[in-house]
Amino acid sequence: MSGRSDMRPMAIMVGLAMLFAGALYGAVLGILPIGPNASAPAVTVSATPTASPTARAPEVKIAHDTCCKQAARFLNAQWTSTEKVSAATVALEPAPPFDCAATVDPSGVKGTFGCAGFLKGATDHVARLVVTTAAGKFPIDHKFRTMGDRLDGVQWFTEFEDPKGEPLACAAASSRIIQNYTTGQDKMTATQILELARQFNRSNDPGIDPVAIATVQKRLDPRNNYHYYRFNTREEATAAAVYWLFRSGKPVMAITLAGQHGPLVIGFQGTYGTYYDDPANKITGVVVEDPQRGDMRQETASRRPDKYRAPTFQTGHLLLMEEWLRDEWWFGFAYQAVIKMPDGSNVNIERNDGAYPTPHWGGKFVLIVDDADAEWPSDKEGRVKFR
Repeated sequence: MSGRSDMRPMAIMVGLAMLFAGALYGAVLGILPIGPNASAPAVTVSATPTASPTARAPEVKIAHDTCCKQAARFLNAQWTSTEKVSAATVALEPAPPFDCAATVDPSGVKGTFGCAGFLKGATDHVARLVVTTAAGKFPIDHKFRTMGDRLDGVQWFTEFEDPKGEPLACAAASSRIIQNYTTGQDKMTATQILELARQFNRSNDPGIDPVAIATVQKRLDPRNNYHYYRFNTREEATAAAVYWLFRSGKPVMAITLAGQHGPLVIGFQGTYGTYYDDPANKITGVVVEDPQRGDMRQETASRRPDKYRAPTFQTGHLLLMEEWLRDEWWFGFAYQAVIKMPDGSNVNIERNDGAYPTPHWGGKFVLIVDDADAEWPSDKEGRVKFR
């Protein structure tokens, strides 16, 4: 994802460049599995021509989701131009150890630019996009800073808006947290999100299931393209949670407590390289916000008093791998198809709409992530290939 006398090497290099550009363009269309392509607030730039002082500069707008203070480490942005563009290139400073490329749509007035791997975290970058029009070449500098090992400024909300209510709004409260962080708007309370999302359930879950969680994110803001993904092991799901956090630059919801809880992964501890299975990757902990265990009020203290609470669950609590992978509140158990209710009855919360063979969620570890696949329905399992 990176001899003048003999033209064959040059032809091979040109062919590889065209292949990479085509793959990047296909990713934005949702054909290939390459990073965030949701729409974002556009940045308008007046380009400086290199042709002649009288050449008219095109007006170029850049859409870069999660830009610009805590941008996703995976760069995948879109550009539009008021003038027809015949060619485009991009270069990053500091230069990453993998290829970056720009594409031009057949219309000539839009395209993409991005890179093949994860950029260095907590780093100021400048992407210099150069577009070629009939008037000449025009460089545009796009500045952004990548996220560090955790997201900052993720506003916490409790699931216990009614301290005496049933504990069914954990995923709804986490959905509220995601909406507030990604849009800067607090459109609904957790109770309101719970009521809105229940109609999208594809199971008998008394709260909201993975389909409803993904669907309500899109309903609240079309720029959020969340889908659920299933994993066979807790280790695999944990590695994917960190990957998607860096790729999307948005909180990742993990379905824990055997399918009955929905905390958010907003950071990690360890080292991370430039792609999913980079040998440099070593995860020693995850940073979590929890809508229940961050509630420090005395009137909610009777809810699972066997589990400690801490104010750090409101801002990001570090869980080392031993606790995260073994404690039943977290990934100690896989998603259970049948759960026991407070009255002693059993309820089957497996997906039951016939869309997939069953068991579907049962026996798996489930994440809900923004995979930027805007064309894929929210009620479908995510399709982006990243491993």
